[in-house]
Amino acid sequence: MALAKKLQLFGAALGLALALPSLSLSEVKGGCSQDPDNPPARGQMGSVSIVTTPEKAVVYLNGDKLGLSPIDTAYPSGRFSLTLMLNGEELIKERINVCAGQKTEWEGALKMPYGSVAVKTNPTNINARVTVDGEEVGSTKGGVLTINRLEAGTRAFKVSNGKRHKEMSVNVLPEETVELNVDFKK
Repeated sequence: MALAKKLQLFGAALGLALALPSLSLSEVKGGCSQDPDNPPARGQMGSVSIVTTPEKAVVYLNGDKLGLSPIDTAYPSGRFSLTLMLNGEELIKERINVCAGQKTEWEGALKMPYGSVAVKTNPTNINARVTVDGEEVGSTKGGVLTINRLEAGTRAFKVSNGKRHKEMSVNVLPEETVELNVDFKK
């Protein structure tokens, strides 16, 4: 495959991974071409190896439940849908090729598509109400309000202390806690 085509495919995969918060970069290795326009012939046997971080993700290939990762098993050749689930969440759904007489190796890190935001105010002793995307989620009650299990991506926050309010966008990151410091003294 020409270098320009490889760079184009990598750029498309990177763009998709960055656009979808639950996806992380993965790598497909082995001698089997992953060109979506050239699927391998069906009817012969190849093999697949699926390694995830963390381990114990449920692995489906073309709807067949293969078990918990890591997986290393024989599988018919062809182009198939790979689905990886962790804690009941579908985190990966992509197409992979399995070639006759070859091993296709998929390796990747899985992240839950949720993060947290810790809201802190200055001064700290105020009771500020917090809304996310127009929905009230709680108040600081003179301390820190941590909002858990927020869908990753850009979210609109509004923090009000009764007299003033501040609005800002926050980029919620998968499996991370972002600190939001709101200064009412300025």
